[in-house]
Order: sequence, then structure tokens, then C-alpha cells
Amino acid sequence: MKTKTKQNISLLAILIILGQLLFLVLSPSFTTPSYSGEVFATTGVKHKQEDLHKLNEAAHYFGQTIIGWMKFPNFMKDLNEALELPEGTYASAALQERQNIILKLEGPEPIEKTMLVGLKDMVQIKIDDYNEVSQTEFILTNFDYQTSTHQRTYTLGAIITLIASIVVWMGIWLIRKEWNL
Repeated sequence: MKTKTKQNISLLAILIILGQLLFLVLSPSFTTPSYSGEVFATTGVKHKQEDLHKLNEAAHYFGQTIIGWMKFPNFMKDLNEALELPEGTYASAALQERQNIILKLEGPEPIEKTMLVGLKDMVQIKIDDYNEVSQTEFILTNFDYQTSTHQRTYTLGAIITLIASIVVWMGIWLIRKEWNL
């Protein structure tokens, strides 16, 4: 075998071994599970035979108002105080469709349904306050709760590291070839 070929193969082997050793050290942070819980809800407006299209549109825009509330830093502070959430847990919301909203908790410890109910209740308190001040009747309805665990496997990390090692080797090989090193 030519000397350059031996050098390239040796470099590839060294990069793969170093990459795998580095991943071995960093793998606990890569494979640490994260937890989430979602509350599916529908925003609506109580009505008495008014224009349903306008009411649906109002409910849709009110969903965006709820998202805004949850982005405000004090909402998370108040939620933590009320529910005593584990440190590192945070809340968010997103519109799924026209009037459907998903309230979400994510954190380093398992999310329980009681936490999700507490999140929904906290949002409901804000809605009630808003309704009282603005003389409206927005509501949340059709609740569904879901919790999940997300964890990347060690094998996935090792494969990603292997691919990264090969990509780095190819970059070095191309630079050596281009510059005749």
C-alpha cells in the first residue's frame, strides 16, 4: 500500500477513535431524557346566535393573546410559584389550527397530568380576569392531556459521531489533496 493511503487510513482510524472517545465522555448529556406534557384545547366565545364567522375569528385571535401571555416572563414565575414546578421546566403555547391551541410544559423531570391541569387552570384564571375587564366571554374547552418522554439512544449518538468523524476526515483529505500536502 502507498504511504499516503496508509496515512489517510490511519488518520481516519484516529479520528474515529477520538470521536468515539469524546462521545463516550459527553454521552450522559446527549442521552439524558427530557419530558413534556401538552394540553390540547379549543378557544371559543360564548354567543347567542351572533355571526359565527366573526366569533370564530375572535376566538382565533384570542388564542394568539394566550400565546402572548405565556411568553411574558412573569407568567412563568407565577406558574412556578403556583405549581412548584421542577427547576428548568418552562411553558409555551402554539396555535395548532384556527381555534385550537396547545399549551406545553417541558422540563428535566417527568411532567404529570396534575401539572398540566394546573397550567390550564392558570390560563383559565387569566381568561376570567380578561373577560371581567373587557366584558367578553372567551372560553377554553375540549381539553385533552398528553405526556411524553424524549430520549436519544447511545447508539444514535455513536453513529452521529462516526459520521462526523468521516466528514472531518474527508475535509482533511480534500484539503491535503488540493494543497498537495
